[in-house]
Amino acid sequence: MTYEGIARRLRGRLWIGYAVGVSVWVTWCLSMALGPGAWRDHEGSLISADHIAFYSAARLIREGQQAHIYDHEFIGRYQASLVWYDWQTLIAYRNPPFYALLYLPTAGLSFVGSMVVWQFVGLACLVGSILLLRPEHPARVLVWSLCFYPIFSVVGFGQNTFLSLLAFAAVYRLAADGRLFAAGLAGGLLWYKPQLLIGLFIWWGLMPVRYARCWAGVIVTGAALAAVSWLAVPEASRAFVESLGKNVAYRGENMWNKQSPRAFWALILPLDHPTSENEVNPVILGLAAACALAGVGVAAWVARRTGGPVDVMFPLAVFLSLWASPHALIYEWAIMVAAAVVLWERFPDRRDAWLTLFTVVWLVLNTSTTVAKFQIDRKWPVVLQYSVPVLGAVGWLVARELVRAAGQRVDSGGHALTTADEPDSRRLAGGPGSPAGR
Repeated sequence: MTYEGIARRLRGRLWIGYAVGVSVWVTWCLSMALGPGAWRDHEGSLISADHIAFYSAARLIREGQQAHIYDHEFIGRYQASLVWYDWQTLIAYRNPPFYALLYLPTAGLSFVGSMVVWQFVGLACLVGSILLLRPEHPARVLVWSLCFYPIFSVVGFGQNTFLSLLAFAAVYRLAADGRLFAAGLAGGLLWYKPQLLIGLFIWWGLMPVRYARCWAGVIVTGAALAAVSWLAVPEASRAFVESLGKNVAYRGENMWNKQSPRAFWALILPLDHPTSENEVNPVILGLAAACALAGVGVAAWVARRTGGPVDVMFPLAVFLSLWASPHALIYEWAIMVAAAVVLWERFPDRRDAWLTLFTVVWLVLNTSTTVAKFQIDRKWPVVLQYSVPVLGAVGWLVARELVRAAGQRVDSGGHALTTADEPDSRRLAGGPGSPAGR
């Protein structure tokens, strides 16, 4: 069956996606309502619990105890003092110290107060990201985004991925406008979670001369953030350097929540048992590296066949930031919204393919964590995190469609350009001869 045929059938059933999205949010609200109170769900778990990692780090800085923000034993006890029931969980702070400074304005509030403020900040970042990407119907994009489980999980876990999404959206907008140094500066904001820079580095590394200004920008931002860290929180900065190996090796997250080739192989090859310990096995690391290199090879092929315009390479960079990352959890896949908007708006002639492939991604990411948790809880000897191979296949199919669409440019309104318009289209897309291509 062709993309056109599948898309025709899907368009009459899109209401199902809305219904599922609404049901997820309603279920979460009911879980809170049925919980024991004190901002806990019906299972007794703290709502948006991951926020406590950033909140506790900021409070320690505020209280003059910055040297302890990477001391897991200390911070575990400290977090227990911030929660009003028997808290026996450690949610470690592992970001660079400058990132904790963002939370100082809310560190004087209660955990709940800080969490609520940052939920609104996150949602504002989500809206801002969509506006930066300039879709034809921003409100429709927002509604569909809220029906995407990774977006919900950012809120549900209390995570910071909307900040990452905003940084990626800013990179795209600035690069598409030919402001490459500024795009690098924006990309450098991702130093707070360095693994998300992988895709941008691959993109810019494939065309190092064209994107030299991006490299300069990301280095400048990194240097500035490092200076802020050492000047504002020197003790925390020293502790960060001393604990870097421990932070990199940290494997405290639930395996069912991970959506990466590394986690996939760790679960499916029970060398010892299906736990995070398998992730450091040389066989697992080799297989994960092979998957990452395959992704780099596909990106290089696309760049060679298309000339590497921004509209083509940016979605691949977003995907590779997660695919090649050793640490990609379900909520981090929320940044794929940026890739999806660019594909949909800049390549409208491929919308049948996009609708089909987006639906596949929506399905697997909406269900895979629950299915993986079911398998792990029942101690299956082999756990299949099926989203990962499906996402890999979708990444390849998107790359093929981008190559096929390479000759079809669009203007700023999303309309196809003719051959006579090629110079302008190259300018808009960042191809050779454009401001972004020089």
